Amino acid sequence: MKIYYIANARMPTEKAHGIQIAKMCEAFVERGIDLELIIPNRKTIKKSIQEFYGLRVEIPTVKLPVPDWYGCGRIGFFISSCIFALGYFFYLQAKRILGKSGKIYTIDIDQFSFFLVPFIGMPYMAEIHDAKHPTWPFRLLFRFARGIITINAIIKEKLCARFGLCHQKIIVCPNGADLRAFADLPERSAARKSLGIPEGIRMVLYAGKLYDWKGVGILAGAAALLKDAAVVYVVGGSEEEYLKISGQSVSPENMVCVPMRPHAEISLWLAACDIAVVLGTRANEYSFYHTSPMKIFDYMASRRPIVASDTPANRQIVGDSEAFFYTPDSAESLAYTTRLALSDIGSVKGKIEAAYRKAQPFSWKNRAESILEFIRRQI
Repeated sequence: MKIYYIANARMPTEKAHGIQIAKMCEAFVERGIDLELIIPNRKTIKKSIQEFYGLRVEIPTVKLPVPDWYGCGRIGFFISSCIFALGYFFYLQAKRILGKSGKIYTIDIDQFSFFLVPFIGMPYMAEIHDAKHPTWPFRLLFRFARGIITINAIIKEKLCARFGLCHQKIIVCPNGADLRAFADLPERSAARKSLGIPEGIRMVLYAGKLYDWKGVGILAGAAALLKDAAVVYVVGGSEEEYLKISGQSVSPENMVCVPMRPHAEISLWLAACDIAVVLGTRANEYSFYHTSPMKIFDYMASRRPIVASDTPANRQIVGDSEAFFYTPDSAESLAYTTRLALSDIGSVKGKIEAAYRKAQPFSWKNRAESILEFIRRQI
């Protein structure tokens, strides 16, 4: 099977969508798929995709020339994205004329760069990460797509309701984890020594890029309430970045901000921590309903206690048997639930093992196999 994987994304990138794209491409290639990743040629990290993400295979990649105006406001992003759309359109038209047709797989990166996909003349699948509003580009995309992949069931139900889509056209495939990365974690003391973390503290970890839509603002408030019980490590941005995004004026003494680390290093941070935190806020529809955080699967696979925001999106992945839940947007509830997780040894052990067992089907390999089976049925 030939798949042209279109992504209007900077690759490699430190952002989570880059990990997802890289791991899915790796899983497709390892399943014997003849894959080409088609992306814009943007200024980025001077490493190959394989090297940056620590992939086991090389990802065949076509980088189309575009003016790199993505960071120049909405107009710049729009112009660069439209040029990328024209680029993949003519590139794939040429492939089709030369008898090198295949199946197109496009992923939800923005609201419009996919708008020429229905006109290429190849069957296509669309992976969607949000419940879209019925604009004409999405109406067109969904009408002619052979199949749609969503990352949780809430998105599927909303797409069916908003666009009149039949349920058989959509498959739910949550994100996953590279389970092999967590198969042989070092002891907590060894991980802390490697990272320069004191041995005698209780360590609460939030690992992820800092975005206001995740509700990161409550971390400082929760840390202040935990000053006698734990040190909160925020791995994903500097203190300056955190203060700017959260709107805080100062962070507590027991809160340590660490700039974004390579994804391959996150397993070491998880090995070092006592509690792993998953955020989520009512203030953002995507955060509350639609996300499928890859960090949850990492936490589950690493056998670390999970304290998660009680959102419908997080509940799609874990329940009370696997995690401790706090009230969204409440620093007091986050602090209280963290204290509970640190002290309730009996419940912790049961939840850790239940989460670990539940994580096992959620590998990138299994996700790719489910999607490939769906593609074969639909096309």
